[in-house]
Amino acid sequence: MRQRTAITLLALAAIFLLAGCSHLSVRHLKRQPWSLETVQVLEMKFWRFEYAATPGTDTFLVRGRAYPTDAVPAWAGWVQDLWLESYLADTSGEVIAKDLRLYQPRDLEHDKGLYFEFTLRPDRLGDPGQLFLTFGYRMKLTESRPDAEDQDEDTGRVFFASEGALTRL
Repeated sequence: MRQRTAITLLALAAIFLLAGCSHLSVRHLKRQPWSLETVQVLEMKFWRFEYAATPGTDTFLVRGRAYPTDAVPAWAGWVQDLWLESYLADTSGEVIAKDLRLYQPRDLEHDKGLYFEFTLRPDRLGDPGQLFLTFGYRMKLTESRPDAEDQDEDTGRVFFASEGALTRL
């Protein structure tokens, strides 16, 4: 019994130690050098982000619009589920600040896009050198708005896509 307890405690300690060493990485995502007060465009696989970053008090604000790319099916007309996330990363791709926005179900207006505003609060500077900005998203698009009666059911075609930071040990 004592041996089993000791093994369990060692296993828990190892898990907590590994969790403490983990970090978010965006090394696999397209990213751009961080630039203040300049309109920039970053095209990911399914969203194009047009944005500008401005300094705040102990924060950076990233404001702009996200537009679906041509890779999004033309039949997709309804946003059933969507979150957008902004990441500030160091040269190695380690995330030093992030912010998340959740969107309510809505029409997908390809030409108008979606407004976003992120507040990034770095708690450290990460590796020395240039900083980078990138975005993540998770979306579920449908052909049309579900009827009120079957709000939770998928009717017609469904398109799902996701890009985001990965946890690295």
